[in-house]
Amino acid sequence: MSEIKQQIARAFAFTGATLMMGVVIFFFTQGLIPLVELPDIAGSVFLLGFILVFLNLSFAMGRRFCSRTFEMERFPLILGLVLVLPTWVLSLMTDRFSGGSAAALFLGVITLASISGAFLGIRSGGRRRDRLIREALKSGGAKTPGS
Repeated sequence: MSEIKQQIARAFAFTGATLMMGVVIFFFTQGLIPLVELPDIAGSVFLLGFILVFLNLSFAMGRRFCSRTFEMERFPLILGLVLVLPTWVLSLMTDRFSGGSAAALFLGVITLASISGAFLGIRSGGRRRDRLIREALKSGGAKTPGS
């Protein structure tokens, strides 16, 4: 398989997995989304929980993608948007919010968290890839036949 076809296949697989994770996140947390609108500290705690979930999953997908390839280094940013897409669509279709401003705040914050996680994942994945390459070169040099 050529390198370009392999990259396209990898991107397709990661996109499908990310979309599926986004749907699963929505279905497991759909009952918690209206709690973000609570006026006291509880609403902030629920919003922080959503931020951490989207940030962490986007980070993990970005790091894993970037540690496997040199090409398409900014693709995890698209994966971050794909992760949030099911929550955007399904929460707006099912009227989870009492008003437009609460929906805009929630969706904006989780989108920002997901993009931030992808950005951090790109950086971490690049460092991880470089470390693995250095270790492979170091161990490969020590195990040369005839030494």
